[in-house]
Amino acid sequence: MKLRGKLPSGTDLFFIVVVAILLWLILIPLGQMILSSFRLGHPAAPGPFTLKNYLAAYTNPLTYRMIANTFVFATGGTAITVFIAVLFAWLIERTDMPLRNLCWSLLLIPLAMPGLLFSMAYVLLFMPTSGVINVFLRDVLSWFGVELSRGPINIYSLGGMIFLDGIRGVTSVFLIIVGSFRMMDPALEEASWAAGAKNWTTVHRITLPVLLPAVLAALLYSFVSSMESFEAPLVVGLPGRVYVYSTMIYLSTRDAIPNYGLGAAFAGSYVLMALVLTYFYQRVTIRQAERFATITGKGYRPRVIELGSWRYPALALFLLYFLLAVALPLGVLIWTSLLPVYQPPSRELLSQMSLSNYRFILTEAGVLRSAWNSLVITLFTATATVALAFAISWLVVRTRVKGRLSLDGLTFASHAIPGIVVGLSFIFLYLQPPFRYLGLYGTVWIISLALITQYIAFATRTTNAAVMQINKELEEAGEVSGANRVRVLWQLTLPLIRPAFVAAWIWVAAHAVRAFSIPLLLSSRDSRPLGVMLWHYWDVEGNQPAAAALGVMLIVLLTIISFSGRVFVSTARGSKQG
Repeated sequence: MKLRGKLPSGTDLFFIVVVAILLWLILIPLGQMILSSFRLGHPAAPGPFTLKNYLAAYTNPLTYRMIANTFVFATGGTAITVFIAVLFAWLIERTDMPLRNLCWSLLLIPLAMPGLLFSMAYVLLFMPTSGVINVFLRDVLSWFGVELSRGPINIYSLGGMIFLDGIRGVTSVFLIIVGSFRMMDPALEEASWAAGAKNWTTVHRITLPVLLPAVLAALLYSFVSSMESFEAPLVVGLPGRVYVYSTMIYLSTRDAIPNYGLGAAFAGSYVLMALVLTYFYQRVTIRQAERFATITGKGYRPRVIELGSWRYPALALFLLYFLLAVALPLGVLIWTSLLPVYQPPSRELLSQMSLSNYRFILTEAGVLRSAWNSLVITLFTATATVALAFAISWLVVRTRVKGRLSLDGLTFASHAIPGIVVGLSFIFLYLQPPFRYLGLYGTVWIISLALITQYIAFATRTTNAAVMQINKELEEAGEVSGANRVRVLWQLTLPLIRPAFVAAWIWVAAHAVRAFSIPLLLSSRDSRPLGVMLWHYWDVEGNQPAAAALGVMLIVLLTIISFSGRVFVSTARGSKQG
C-alpha cells in the first residue's frame, strides 16, 4: 500500500501519456512558432533573436488594411450565414412551409462540396470576361442598350469573398441552432399568441430572445470559422489584391525569398484573436445557456405557425439558396469538366463535350499518387483522432485524476488554432532538431499529425457526450466480473458508443479528404493529397477542365462517405434500440 501511494497508478500513467501526446500535437508546435517569430532566417537555420519581424509586420500600412479586411470579411460573412441559417431553422421547424423535410435534407448537401471547389466554381461563374453569369447579365443589359466588355459583377473583391463565405457556412450554423428551435418549450409563444400578439411580434419578442444563447453561440462559431477561412481569400481575394490574415501568412512563406519569421509574427497575433473569440464562445455556450433554459421534454406539440400566402415565397427563398449553394456551382463544374477548354455554355459547344478529362484524371500518375496519399492520410487521421478522442473522453468523464479538466480545456483550445497556423507551426517544429531527425517533414505523416491537431476538438465533443450517456455501473459490473479495465473498455464501453464513434470517424474522414490549407503548406511533390493536386491543376497548370473533373469526382467521393456513414449510424442506432 505504501508503494502504491508513492508510485503513479495505471490511470495516472495513461493520463501522462495522453497529455504528452497533446503537448506534442498542440502546445509544442505552437510554442516553437511563437519563439520563431522572434528570430530571423529559415526554420531549418534560425538566426538571432530580434523584434524585426513584428516591426516589419506592424509598421507596414498594408498590415492595417489587411486587419480591417479580415474583420469586415468575417463580420459580413457571419451576418449573411447566421441570418440565413436562423431563418431556415425557423421556417423548417416552426412553420408550415411546404416540403420542410426535403429542405432539411437538401441543407446537408453543401457539406459534400469542399470550400476550394466552391470558390473555384464561383470564379467560373463570375470571371470578368467569360464567367457564365456575367456573360448572361451582359446579354440581358445589351437588350436595354447597355454594352459592357467586362463584368458587371466583380468576384475578385472583398464583397465577393463575403458572399462566398456567407453562403458557404449556412449548413454548419443551421445544424448548431436547429435543435434549439425544435426543442424549445412553446408555452411562451402560445402565451404571446393568447395575448393577441401577431406571429412576427411573437418571433421578434419571444422566440429569438429565448434562443439568444444558441444564436450567439452560432454567431461566434461562424465568426471564428470566417476568421480561419482560407479557400475563398486565396482563390478570389489574391487575384483582387484583397488580403486577410490567412493569405498574408501564406504569402509570407511563398515569396521568392520566404520570410517565415514575418509569417510567424502574423500568425501569433492571429492565434491570440482566435483564442479570445473561443473564450467568448465557451462563455456563451456553457455559462449563459442556463439563464435561458426552456427546453421541454417529450410529448409536447409545438404550434405550427401558418405562413398563409407566404408559404410558397418562403419555399422559393430556400430554393434560391439551394441554387446558389449547390446547383449553380456543381453545374458549372460538370460543364467545365466535359470541355477541352473552359468556355461559357452555348449550343455550339455541345459537340465538343466528352469524358476525356475524366479519363485523364483516372490514368494520370500524379493523380493516382495523390489519391493514394489521400487514402493514407484519411484512414490514419480519422482512426488516430477518434482513438485519441476516446482516450481523452474516458479520462475526463470517467476518472477523477487531477488535471482532467485542464486536459479537456487543452483539447478544446486546439479549435482556436486556424489550419494555416497549424501548418506553419509544424514547419517550424519539424525543420529544427530534434524533430528534424524524425524525417517526417514533407511526408503524409506530418500532414496527418497536423490534421489530428485540427480535428481533435470536434472529435472529443462527440465522444464526451457519448461516454456521458453510458452508466458507469456497467463498467464497474464488468470489472467485478473479473475483466480488466482494458477489456471492459474494448468489449463493453466502445461497442455501446459505436454510433457516436463512427459518426466522429466519418466526420474526420470527410474533412481529411477535402483538407487544403494544412496539406498546401506541408506537402511535397510526392505527398500531395487530392486537395493540393486540385489546386495544382487550377493555379499552376491553368487546366480548369482537369481541375473541374477532379473536383466532381471528389464531390462524388465525399457524398459516398457521408451517405455511408449516415446509413451505418442509423442502422447501428436502430439495432441498438431493437
